Amino acid sequence: MIPDDLLPHLLDVEHPGQTTDRYGNTVDDWSTSTHSAVQGWMQQNTGAEDGEQRNAQIGEWLLLCNPWTTGGDSLTVHGADRVHWNGQQFEVIGPPGPAYEPAALHHYEIRLKTVEG
Repeated sequence: MIPDDLLPHLLDVEHPGQTTDRYGNTVDDWSTSTHSAVQGWMQQNTGAEDGEQRNAQIGEWLLLCNPWTTGGDSLTVHGADRVHWNGQQFEVIGPPGPAYEPAALHHYEIRLKTVEG
């Protein structure tokens, strides 16, 4: 695990609730979401602009966090979650990627995306 002093950013992870749509499918319901606090490291990897159809700012970020919640045994961030930090909302891109040290799971690397405009 990464020592907490190397994870300086306090993040709000939003987990969607579940509901059933009119066809009987289980779908995400953001009106019943839950939240958990996670210590992590946020780093912007790329930035781009989309000026063809609109004036959009696009950022791809990397979140590093420990594998489990404090005192728990469940993964802290899932592929369907949203991450809130520093006044921005990020969408999780794909499943969290485990990073291993020789003996065991060390931390997760989670790709995030934000679009403004």
